[in-house]
Amino acid sequence: MHCASISESPDIIHTTWYSHDENRFRRVDIYVPEAYNKCTEPLPVLYLIHGINGYEGAWQERGNAVDSFATMIAEGRCKPMILVMPDCNLWPINERPLTRGNRLRCIFGYASLSYEHQLEYALSDLITMIDTLYDVAPYSVVAGLSDGARMAANLANTRPERIREVGLFSPVLHNDQTPIDTTQLYSIYVGSADIFAPNGRRFHRHLQKKNYPHQWIVLHGANHDWPVWRQCLSHFLAHLSLTY
Repeated sequence: MHCASISESPDIIHTTWYSHDENRFRRVDIYVPEAYNKCTEPLPVLYLIHGINGYEGAWQERGNAVDSFATMIAEGRCKPMILVMPDCNLWPINERPLTRGNRLRCIFGYASLSYEHQLEYALSDLITMIDTLYDVAPYSVVAGLSDGARMAANLANTRPERIREVGLFSPVLHNDQTPIDTTQLYSIYVGSADIFAPNGRRFHRHLQKKNYPHQWIVLHGANHDWPVWRQCLSHFLAHLSLTY
């Protein structure tokens, strides 16, 4: 990929996409780097999926994703990609418990809201919209944190022809998210102090037994919270820079 040397300034597009499966619009934040108009080749797309109580702005407001991404591009530590951050929250906007300070309701309500297969078709519609709006590479990348990692893995199985790499950050996986396409590369990141680290480790061992290509990275002393997910994203972006 050949791009002119530029200085990045994060401008985020706030828009919506239509989910045919849900018969509703969902919100999405999109960051298109300045390199988009300066590259001689189409840019790949990175889809970032938040956790069960997140929203489209969570990755930037709490994860500093766009600012970190733009800095890494400007410093030559990451290759330009289009960054797409959708709202994948299942709670109605006015009833989202964590945004209203009710963490316990979020935890206890998780089982009733978080089903094994959800939003993959909505996210597939989002991929189709992005492919239509932008000149993109014939492959994309998806990464998700916590329950969003499960959504990311399911999306990779729903659209294997578009998803080349998958990043799972502190993944919470219900059943068997075994990749159906062995050409995809999975990167699994967990914190050593994360209560869901055993869940990620079981998936890592499952992939080992199946001989699926993947990376397993343990970040020592990290909990199930945004400080570790910011680390996960930085590691994953650096990895993608070597891949593409």
